[in-house]
Amino acid sequence: MAHTTKPQATVEGQEPFTRMNPRIILLALGMFALGTDAFIVAGVLPVIARETGVTEGLVGQLITVFSLTYGLGAPVLAALTAHWPQNRVLMSALGLLGLANLASALSPSFPLLLLTRVLAGCFAAIYTPLAFAVGIELAPPAKRGQALALVVSGLNVATVLGAPLGTWIGEHFGWRLSFTLVAGLAGVALLFLMFFRLPTSATLAPLSLKERLSPITHPRVVLALLPALLWNVGVYIMYPYIALLLQQQIHLSDVSVLLACFGLGIVLANWMSGRLSARFSPNLLVVVFLVTLIVIQLVLPLVTTTISSGAIMLLLWGMSFALLFIPQQQRLLTMAPEHANVILALNNSALYLGIAGGAAVGGLALRALAVTQLAWVGVMSMLIALLIVAINLRRSREQTQAGEQRKREREQMRAMKDAGEQAETRGL
Repeated sequence: MAHTTKPQATVEGQEPFTRMNPRIILLALGMFALGTDAFIVAGVLPVIARETGVTEGLVGQLITVFSLTYGLGAPVLAALTAHWPQNRVLMSALGLLGLANLASALSPSFPLLLLTRVLAGCFAAIYTPLAFAVGIELAPPAKRGQALALVVSGLNVATVLGAPLGTWIGEHFGWRLSFTLVAGLAGVALLFLMFFRLPTSATLAPLSLKERLSPITHPRVVLALLPALLWNVGVYIMYPYIALLLQQQIHLSDVSVLLACFGLGIVLANWMSGRLSARFSPNLLVVVFLVTLIVIQLVLPLVTTTISSGAIMLLLWGMSFALLFIPQQQRLLTMAPEHANVILALNNSALYLGIAGGAAVGGLALRALAVTQLAWVGVMSMLIALLIVAINLRRSREQTQAGEQRKREREQMRAMKDAGEQAETRGL
């Protein structure tokens, strides 16, 4: 169910509504801070484990609690803050995200570090959907897609620059400075937003938590969300521990450049997927990209033995993973277009729940398996996702064929009835 906007002639303080408001770039800067926060732990995981004296699998749970809080908290927190001014909530969430990362940097013990990641996940879950909503509102209708892409670009650039930079800082100056970097980025974004001031947003009719979760009462929607959850689990069983794999396979202490290759793959995929989605069926693209992802993750630990092969594999891994995002959104929108905003938010929650589940399973698996075997554990989750997609497509095809058969039968019955009426008329 989409938000409904109360009639309003203009948005206060907004520039003539013919071009995108440059303040959208500031929202993207906030997303850059958030994306750096979300991806930074994977790069500095070995450093945190070494300095805090806990296992790598336990450090991976920093990603679990952040993502789990985000995935479960996003719809709940959106409902709780729906009656408050959007701009104030957005800027408050960004400021509190910076403070949570500062608390992470200053945490004297690992349990307190875990708690600060829960808080960071809460504030990230509040900021992201509001950044999308405000960004769309700051653009004319014809350019709202571009505005959304610009806000999302902050997240994508974070995988190429923010997270690798945080990893490099963690390797050379300690993981506490990595979290300080995120706090600084969030603080800078907040100061710019306060200085340039976001215009007053249009008033939105708030949705209750029940309305936000209503699409998951439809089995078709649940069966479409479940594969996305599972393939994200599959990727993030491996990704949080990728620095361990690279250090073991390539004997490289600083993996920041290789992590940048993964982020570059995500950026390239986002550029490609829009073009491919305009030419091919989203169902076909999901199947093709998911099979590609499975193959790449199968061979990744076997082929990644040098810096060059590692760079290529991480680039392809990031691309094949990110190429699934837009076709998956299109599949969901064709199933329930009347719930567009809500269903895309649920898809985002499924992504973060998949991250949380993957990091948790990967951490547990590390107790019994080598880090090189985590990729294959993740592939098992992806294969289940592929099976569900195939079953859904077969059921959908059968339902379409049954519908067409019923339509033909109705047309035949109508033709026979018409023929009978004509014969009766001629007889009279």
